[in-house]
Amino acid sequence: MVPRSVRSFGLLLSLCAAGSAAALANCSAPAEEEESLSADAVIGVNNALGLSLVYDEESGKVHATLRDALDPRDRLYIRVRRGTISHESQDKLDCSELSRATPIPRRGESLGQKTLYQGPAVSRELVDLIEIYNDARWYGGHETAEMQAEVDKGPDPIVEACIVRNGKPRAKLLTNLAYAWDRGHQLARQLGLSPGQGLAPSSRMRGGLHFADTDAGLSGDGGATEDAGTTEDAGADAGAPVLREGDRYSTIDYANLCVQELGEIPFFKKLADGKYDSFDCRDAVGTNADGVSQGAIDGVENRMIPLSVDDREQTECSEGRRSERSYDCVDKCDRGMYLTASSHTGLGRSAACQPGVTVTTAKNDRGTHWVLLCRKVDNGNGESMTKTKVFNDIAIIGNNPETGKTCFFQNKENVGNDGARVVHPADVSRSSAIWPASPSSYCTGNCHAADAFVHSPWIDQAKRRDGHTIVPKMGELSDYPISDLTRPYYLINGEAQGFTVPKQLVSEEVAPCTTCHRVAGAAFAEFAEWATGTGDPYFNKITESHKSFPNAYWMPPRLDGLNAENFASSNFGKAVTHIRKCMDNNSAEGCEFADIPRR
Repeated sequence: MVPRSVRSFGLLLSLCAAGSAAALANCSAPAEEEESLSADAVIGVNNALGLSLVYDEESGKVHATLRDALDPRDRLYIRVRRGTISHESQDKLDCSELSRATPIPRRGESLGQKTLYQGPAVSRELVDLIEIYNDARWYGGHETAEMQAEVDKGPDPIVEACIVRNGKPRAKLLTNLAYAWDRGHQLARQLGLSPGQGLAPSSRMRGGLHFADTDAGLSGDGGATEDAGTTEDAGADAGAPVLREGDRYSTIDYANLCVQELGEIPFFKKLADGKYDSFDCRDAVGTNADGVSQGAIDGVENRMIPLSVDDREQTECSEGRRSERSYDCVDKCDRGMYLTASSHTGLGRSAACQPGVTVTTAKNDRGTHWVLLCRKVDNGNGESMTKTKVFNDIAIIGNNPETGKTCFFQNKENVGNDGARVVHPADVSRSSAIWPASPSSYCTGNCHAADAFVHSPWIDQAKRRDGHTIVPKMGELSDYPISDLTRPYYLINGEAQGFTVPKQLVSEEVAPCTTCHRVAGAAFAEFAEWATGTGDPYFNKITESHKSFPNAYWMPPRLDGLNAENFASSNFGKAVTHIRKCMDNNSAEGCEFADIPRR
């Protein structure tokens, strides 16, 4: 999925199987009585014809592969364009619109069990869209006018195809270019191709190509043999191929890799390979593609994070304020979000107070804990803050405490904001309605650096039915024992995706903290100060009643013998000072760092 040389010509191409003049005539000849195909057989990655789209980075073109050679009565249309993928985009794909181009007869080429049809070139502009959201400035409205202008033109590089017979679709498929790129890599690996070799046998010229007169396939030695490659199915969009770490993946295949390593994400009911129900993070129910409730899901717990002002519940914005593309709409609160106060997120260095945020958790059958956070609540539609289902920041974290393996997903900020239909990031047709084409990689280096889950007085207000925090917490759940720094923390495919995990601080001076948990990441210095009563970026937004001892002191969990006067001189206070010194200057005297265990 890493861009290389790409040509930028031609966006629409119609392909018609032809081996002779007679076959050409058959493309538009009256059809015989045809079998009726269900919508599931026509639409999506599990279509009956095995239609798949692959991007060949060597030629800079999108190709189609089919399970069998194209029927002489059928026409194949492929289009690459810029736009915005919605939940309905694939279902509403208008094949008659694609077929307005003049049909271009084209022979398919054999790839063992598949037949490949060469399609249109992809422009540099569309390739660059793959990484459009991988920029931390999207957080909190810090994007430039130029960035927003690019999104307004359409943030998604869309690839789509139809197979049509006598004006009726027999297969149609829509996804993003990044996913087609992953399919191209998969196919190249299956064929055993070397770098620089294109997918089409005619572009590789391995021996002579022999076109069959009866169909659009190839015979002879132009393609791979049926047993070439690995365990992966070279031509299938659907299914769960064995993915390996080391390749940079689209969000869809990154999600497939995460599911492969961590197990399924319990919020989403699987309907078929590459197809899932969505989830309503306000009402905590499964939803279909239209947003209609499919009922509660076993094992899923969801809470709205309380917001209070002087210990009184606050459910709406402060008078005269609204919340649109913002994390904050209440003047002051008792416990605020750390995210916006941090100097490492670029969000204004002020804590945020916002009602209506929801957090959801579930544990799957492989012991992985998943958390879904829906915040940056938007009431621009006129609904109340606790009823609106528009969330401009949607994120998922999955962590297996035994292996330490972890995955992160961040939405298309301000665009993928439909909280009634949060979709599985591996849903081939609908993933891009919420998630960017390529995973955003800016969440781990500073904030989620010590472990998968970050805790604060704000988010830990959300409790499960048994009283434990919704977000898994050390010392509360048996899966997460306290005082064990040897437990691993590993970001799945982290290096290839651009995720980073810094070293942990292990100096003797921080032992009062590290006897319970790790200390890692530049933002930890701020977190430590805000948890112990200091730090204007946080406390400037906090009510007077919660700025003083003991309300302002969240750590350590027990404050025996401590008070506002002696805290700074205590071992805990000295540890906080040491953390600040070392996070500001890793090479400062007395600062000792070590790798976080990966296995």
